[in-house]
Amino acid sequence: MKNPLKASWKRPATWFRWHRWLGYLIGIQLLIWIIGGLIFAIVPFQTMVKGKDLVSKPSLQLPEQWQLNFSKLTTEHGALQGLQSIASAHGFALRLQFKDKNLITDLHGTPLPKPSQDQIQTFAQQLYRGHGNLEAVRLLSAVPRQLAIVKELGTRTNIWLAQFKDSQNTRLYFDANTGEYITVRTDAWVWYDFFWRLHVMDYSEGEDFNNTLLRIASMLALLMMLTGVVLSVRNLLRKRF
Repeated sequence: MKNPLKASWKRPATWFRWHRWLGYLIGIQLLIWIIGGLIFAIVPFQTMVKGKDLVSKPSLQLPEQWQLNFSKLTTEHGALQGLQSIASAHGFALRLQFKDKNLITDLHGTPLPKPSQDQIQTFAQQLYRGHGNLEAVRLLSAVPRQLAIVKELGTRTNIWLAQFKDSQNTRLYFDANTGEYITVRTDAWVWYDFFWRLHVMDYSEGEDFNNTLLRIASMLALLMMLTGVVLSVRNLLRKRF
């Protein structure tokens, strides 16, 4: 007597049934992978997504005969472990790295005051290289999510937003405490990040491409492909093409 279960695996209807149900389970995600891959391939990353043509970072060069009183800083905050020049709404500034904290100061080691709205506006216009006009400068406690899952600045809080009216809806962000330029964001960046999160199936941070959901979806997609291969080979052998 034949084993019904063993016999069912020989029938094309069984393979087609598995192929169809796997398609129901993974079809939408496969479509998302294809659309996302197409976007990643055709959208210019540096210019449209990163906004390299929209912002010109100022060149930073220490003034001649500049000198910082390191002994005073060492006494107050411990040993100085690093020194970096940065651009801020106050002009040329320094990031001083100590063991337990970082300080943003002027050239003489004095901590910078919080920038005003006018200073942020002037600094944003200096950095912007697009063809739009500055629409608004706002102080935000946090950046609202875009498209429900996109976080333009991650978990950063207390920032200035300079909004420009152009084709990319360009947004420049600055640290509200120091006036330091953080980054530029555009609508292209939002859509790119949105599809990236859908692509890797990490809807919170968009950085974990080894998560459980992605593993399961990948295995289901592989099974769907294998069942399709079996059906195709059977049809080819029986000359049903």
